[in-house]
Amino acid sequence: MAAVLEPLPQPDPPGAKTSASTDASHASGSGLKPIKRLISDSRIERIVPESNAATHLQYCSQFARDFIRADYNFCAAKVTVARGGKIRALDAAFRESGEWLGKALTWIEQHPTRSFPLEHEVIELKITHPLAGRLVRCLTQYDRIFVRSMEVLLAGKIQSHERETLLLNAGKRLKHIVQVCIPDNDAYLTDGTRKTK
Repeated sequence: MAAVLEPLPQPDPPGAKTSASTDASHASGSGLKPIKRLISDSRIERIVPESNAATHLQYCSQFARDFIRADYNFCAAKVTVARGGKIRALDAAFRESGEWLGKALTWIEQHPTRSFPLEHEVIELKITHPLAGRLVRCLTQYDRIFVRSMEVLLAGKIQSHERETLLLNAGKRLKHIVQVCIPDNDAYLTDGTRKTK
């Protein structure tokens, strides 16, 4: 099954009237461009998953949208075929990222403020391996930091540059996981460290 998660647009019947503004408003209430297709969907289709599960992920940040579209399937495929030292390296990367995101979320949530509802998009993601499930959790934490930090900023509890730094660092934690996924299994020693050339 391809990872095209939204129905393809159907041709309009003869004589039907369409408007670009109606199509745009129907496409997304969050203002984010809808994800029509995930990159690396053919890669993930070629692997034998360790688990055959799926989850619905809600997101409202541009970073989460871009990560889901460009990196999620790639990472889900790579963690499923990872062996030996690479599994240890990935486990360490997920643990460090998850701990950092958790601490950042705890810090931002300690600021009392009002809830500011934002429109969220929902997408179904395949969970091919327990590590892919941990990646979904990290993405959820990132998006929660995004929303909560906006609420705290609007309440005047933090400055805009503090929020930008927080989101930049949170994004780097997720991008680090992608970097650990890229090398093949034989690029890692059994203890999870990268081999030196």
